[in-house]
Amino acid sequence: MVRRYREEVIAFIEVREVAEREEWNALIEGFGGSALQSWEWGEFRSEQGWRPLRLAALEGEGPVGAAQVLLKSLPVPGVGSFAYVPYGPVCKDGFAGLESLVARLSERIAGEGAFTLTIEPRAEEGSPLGDGFEKTNSVQPRCTFVLEVLEDEEKQLAALPKDTRYGVRRARKQGVTAGPSEEVGADLERFMDLLEETSKRQSFALRPREYYRRFMQALPAHLIVARREGEEELLAGAIILTFGEEAVYLYGASTREGENLYASYLTQFTALSVAREAGVLRYDLGGIPCAPVESHPLWGVYKFKKKFGGREERYVGSHERRLKPLRAGIVRAGIGGYYSLQRLRGRGPGPISD
Repeated sequence: MVRRYREEVIAFIEVREVAEREEWNALIEGFGGSALQSWEWGEFRSEQGWRPLRLAALEGEGPVGAAQVLLKSLPVPGVGSFAYVPYGPVCKDGFAGLESLVARLSERIAGEGAFTLTIEPRAEEGSPLGDGFEKTNSVQPRCTFVLEVLEDEEKQLAALPKDTRYGVRRARKQGVTAGPSEEVGADLERFMDLLEETSKRQSFALRPREYYRRFMQALPAHLIVARREGEEELLAGAIILTFGEEAVYLYGASTREGENLYASYLTQFTALSVAREAGVLRYDLGGIPCAPVESHPLWGVYKFKKKFGGREERYVGSHERRLKPLRAGIVRAGIGGYYSLQRLRGRGPGPISD
């Protein structure tokens, strides 16, 4: 009876492609979707060989969900393409109708020649996704801390834990200043120097510099920098992405001196001010280990983010449906081998693992 009901629901869902930026972004914002579902993100990823397919799900006369699907063809004739939905699909009234929506989208995406569909909705951990999906390694962080962006700086500071307030004030007393970059081109190069230094200390992989340059040009991204007053060299920096009522902290780095001067505390507090000016209500600290223990390589990152007192959110994570099982199995084995090689080299595969 349950299965028959689900099939009847699916039959009433119409899926159509959206071709206008304003319509798409309004749809995603209305569902409380992530920047990774925005029109701009799809266009940016198209520069790295992904083809965005923006699908709206309609029931009756109104939208009930949406998914920006990123398709990437393999360089082997006839094999087909990956289909990946970063932090999506998104649904009306939360994720109550997610199973039906995903089933309908799967049919549509199979028609695009995809051999596998991977979704990562920000549904609560344990939410059902329907038949045929298997849990896979997450691409986007599955767990994170989220801060409420308050109406003014004074209230924001007062809402922080005592030790974090101390860090913000201590940085200022020691002559550290922070703010949105006024010379993004030059400061971005300095920030990438810091990022490379930090990646060596913490053993995580980086993309080529041109990726970050295009990231800042193509997206609603903000570079926040901290330095001693009157000096050019950076002590710390962060890049945040804003969309709708949400900001997410994506990249951060600091020098050893900056850590001693609490520059990262002031950088994050300033990022909250930048988010407020952009009309943001929630600030995502960009992912944490889901099972934080001292032996985890990102234990230090977890401890730092926890100091800001955010609410922990845990999502269902990445799940894959093999639309063409044989092809999908072969490709998945190849990808697993690549990430195993990365780990042997001491380089993280990218996402924050559980």
